[in-house]
Amino acid sequence: MSGALALGWRNIWRNRRRTLISMSAIGFGLLLVIFYSGLVGGMMGDAKNQLDNGGMGHLELFADGFRSKHEVGLSMPDVEEWRQKLQLPAGSEVGTRVLARGLATSARGNEPVQVFGVNWEDEKLLSAHLRQVKQGALPAEDDAQGVLIGEELATRLALKVGSKVRLMVQRTDGEMGADLFRVRGIFHSLAPSIGQRQVYVSQPAARTLVGMERGAHQLVIQLADPTTADAVAAKLKPTMRPGIEVLTWGELLPVLRRMEALMDNVVFFMAAFVYLLVGLGVLNTMLMSVLERTREFGVLMALGTRPRQVIKVVLAEAFWIATVAVLVGAALGSALSWHFAQEGLRVMKGSEAIQLEGSTISTLVKTRFLYADVFKATSLVYFMALIVGIYPASRITRLQPAEALRRA
Repeated sequence: MSGALALGWRNIWRNRRRTLISMSAIGFGLLLVIFYSGLVGGMMGDAKNQLDNGGMGHLELFADGFRSKHEVGLSMPDVEEWRQKLQLPAGSEVGTRVLARGLATSARGNEPVQVFGVNWEDEKLLSAHLRQVKQGALPAEDDAQGVLIGEELATRLALKVGSKVRLMVQRTDGEMGADLFRVRGIFHSLAPSIGQRQVYVSQPAARTLVGMERGAHQLVIQLADPTTADAVAAKLKPTMRPGIEVLTWGELLPVLRRMEALMDNVVFFMAAFVYLLVGLGVLNTMLMSVLERTREFGVLMALGTRPRQVIKVVLAEAFWIATVAVLVGAALGSALSWHFAQEGLRVMKGSEAIQLEGSTISTLVKTRFLYADVFKATSLVYFMALIVGIYPASRITRLQPAEALRRA
């Protein structure tokens, strides 16, 4: 076999240009498959892992009817009691929120807002923009009059750290509740709508504002592994009392799940198309090489060379073309994918993020780089390149020596 490999190596360089073109096509195709699958995998993984850009969870719990009606009276009074009993995977982050729609007013004007009553330490883990306070700081836990606002709202209402702002919401008893707060900090969000519409106060202050004695409207769970959301939800639902709605990120953002399925299909068909092109490219190269040497093979068979030895030589040529092309393509594809896994790739200029039905996805996408993905793509391309070499080899061995010499 070593003799066939040595002969095959010499043979592929007899037509250097054709060999290099074939190798380039295979290598470039493999590079595209590795990079594009990594890009799509990173994009969809980021979409699920970046739910905290918009303050969303992989699981969210509400009182029945709250999501559709947004009535402050539809709360979970005992949420803090059973929150401690939740059995969640290690690394999960949990927080509760008091929610109310209202109006923020300053001397400059007023803006409709969503008021979030939060525990500051919990919320920092759940909402990325609370980790991006550009001016001032988060209010203290016992600060009943402190409020955190976004840069866009601060601009529209001409507010700065220390400014007064009045928040007005509807109370649980149907009356209007209002109180005066001081801006303690101003945050930056990837999504301008969040910076303009969301304001944060302490949970006790929010309960006082809406007239709640205890409880919350929403419980948010972010998981270390978003793919386990359905399984975790299935375990939680039987343990919840009646009247509690448990929703996964896929139910909260059905468009994201549909997009994930669509992207999987796109990657599959793109990879299949590239593999087909690789196969046709190698087949064309090997077939042309064999046809050009029909007389040569006829002479070899006339001298007693067995058909299987001819097949070995032709397969050795396919082996070398596939091996060199795959090594170069896999190395370049891996390097490109690894680079953008570290540095990220800006897929949309002029914007930090895109919003998709409430989720906020950064336009700086980091590719997913996994050795398993590289190995799978490389193996398929390699197998395709080798398997198509069988046809040209079997074709020449079906000829009789005399016929092969005449055809030449």
